[in-house]
Amino acid sequence: MLVWSAKIGGSVLKHQFVIDTSVYLSYARFKKLYRLSYCVIDYGLQVFIDNILLNELKKNLPKMLYHFEFDSQVAMDEILDFTTYVETIPLFSNSPDPKDNFLFDLALQTNSEVIITKETALLNFIESPIAIHDIKWFKEKFPVEL
Repeated sequence: MLVWSAKIGGSVLKHQFVIDTSVYLSYARFKKLYRLSYCVIDYGLQVFIDNILLNELKKNLPKMLYHFEFDSQVAMDEILDFTTYVETIPLFSNSPDPKDNFLFDLALQTNSEVIITKETALLNFIESPIAIHDIKWFKEKFPVEL
């Protein structure tokens, strides 16, 4: 497996990430999950997913994609192709939005360095034990050819 790292802001960034449901939905809505997949493959990233994130995707993909003529099961299969499933234990309880505690459990229990999200509350969470960045940051740090 290719291990890739980049120097960002004076520290070395490895290759372990957690991507929030909002980001997956954004890529799926525009039928661009392949871009996320290419990014994961091209940079040797490891993106983690757990039962809670899977359940959120299973619940929200059909609603999101209903009007966009993109099959939610196809989207789910694409996501599962480039993510690594792990079992997590609910431990974290300090998220600004309690329903997002699982993202921190997932990130902390997999030694991930970054959570990628579109959620404002998380992006403004200054006491986060994990770096949190938006989709724009992710695309700039890990560009892929179209």
